[in-house]
Amino acid sequence: MENTKQPIEGVTTGILKLSGAELYYETKGEGPVLLMIPGANGDHFIFTPIREILSNTFTVVTYDRRGFSGSKLTGEQDYSHRIDTDANDAASLIKHLTSEPAYVFASSSGALVSLQLMCLHSDLIKALIPHEPTALKYLPDGEKWKVAVQEIYDIYTKEGQGPAKEKFVNELIPNTKDGEFMKAGNGPETPNTTYWFKYEVRQYPSTDFDTNKLEENKDKILFCVGRDSVNTMPAWPVTNLAKQFGTEVLSVPGGHLGYALHPAEFAQDFIAGLEKRGKI
Repeated sequence: MENTKQPIEGVTTGILKLSGAELYYETKGEGPVLLMIPGANGDHFIFTPIREILSNTFTVVTYDRRGFSGSKLTGEQDYSHRIDTDANDAASLIKHLTSEPAYVFASSSGALVSLQLMCLHSDLIKALIPHEPTALKYLPDGEKWKVAVQEIYDIYTKEGQGPAKEKFVNELIPNTKDGEFMKAGNGPETPNTTYWFKYEVRQYPSTDFDTNKLEENKDKILFCVGRDSVNTMPAWPVTNLAKQFGTEVLSVPGGHLGYALHPAEFAQDFIAGLEKRGKI
């Protein structure tokens, strides 16, 4: 493993060399490590505003997931077990940066990765805050949603990212400001978009998570849902899991992109939720 770091406005950057990839990561702040796992775009930049606030409490670690932006692929990939690889990458980052269990926040596709991280590496986690993972296993009509996700992918292959994103928003997060923000940000297709549609949009939500392992570690998990998301599909899997486990759901500002669109308010409720659970 090689670590190349340089200070940029209080931010330390690094490259972690792993089998088949080089992970680009950044750290800022002092205190216990908080790893933030990005969602569909796979890029650390989405966390920049909230990192500025949370770095007053934590050593915040943000990174590009394998194959996205600055985290280059350097060898063969096992795409049949890609979510495991993503979870193992997150575990490698934690072990690289601290000898203590870490806090982990993740949203959407990243939250799916974080659930698998808990299943595979629970010993590395002090507290996990998964924000709106679209885990179809925990929906009573999961097969219906698998069909909907496949339709989104099919539209992408035939018509491109614009119509596919519109279908995604209309199916998963309709009538929300976050959804309209996602539609408005529709520019030229990027390699990140292509990678997500090809390897993730269908595969990750269909993961067969080890529910027993999650329940064994329920005291470490603070399921997280935006107040504007409660009537949309991304809120339901963790709401159902929390009910099954007999735990509370942390309610935070905004919707599916609340941490990006309302960083100050989100960070305040995030820390308050951890304090209430006795995690900080």
